[in-house]
Amino acid sequence: MKKDENLKKVAIAAPQLHRHKVKLKIGNWKKHFDFNYVNTIIALALNDFDDKIFFYINGYLITSNNLYLVVQTTEKSAEEMVTKIENQIINLLKTNPQKLKENRSEVSIIADDENLFYAARKPLFKIYPLENDHLIKLITGQKVTLPYFDRDLEHLKNRIRNHPFCSAINYLGGIGPVKVTLFKDQIDPEI
Repeated sequence: MKKDENLKKVAIAAPQLHRHKVKLKIGNWKKHFDFNYVNTIIALALNDFDDKIFFYINGYLITSNNLYLVVQTTEKSAEEMVTKIENQIINLLKTNPQKLKENRSEVSIIADDENLFYAARKPLFKIYPLENDHLIKLITGQKVTLPYFDRDLEHLKNRIRNHPFCSAINYLGGIGPVKVTLFKDQIDPEI
C-alpha cells in the first residue's frame, strides 16, 4: 500500500463570493497630493491584497473624484470591503511618504508629519451604489450599443477607452495598473 492511499482527502468548500458594484467618492485627503499620486496609491492598494484574502476586481475606473469598482469578495457588505481598501491606502501612505502639497507654490516632505495622517484617516471614501449600467458594462469588457446616437454614452466610451486607470485596458488584451479578473465572455445577469 502506498503512503498516498492512507491519506484522507478532505474537500474544502469554495468561499462564498459576493459581488459589489460601488462608486467611491474620494475624500478631502486627495487634496494633499498630486492627482497622479492619488491614482497610483489607489491602484497600488487594490493590487496589495495577499492571496489569503479573496478580492477579485472585475472592473474599475479611477478618476480625479471617484473610484468605480465591480468586485467579487468574501465580504458581505460594501462597507467591510471599503474598510480593507482604506487600510491598504493608509499603510501605503505611511510606508511610501511623498511630497505633500501645502499650496500651489510650496511643497514639503511628509515623512514625519502626523497632521497628514490625521487628514488621511478613515473614512477615505464615501460609498454610493454604482447604478450606471453603461459604465458597469464598459469597465467589465462588454460592449454597449444603442439603436440611436447618445452623446453621453459616446463621451463615456471615449473617456474609458483613453483612460490610463481603467480596466478596459485589461479587457482589450493590455496590462493595466490594477490586476483584473476577467469575465472572459462570461455573461452574468447581475452585471
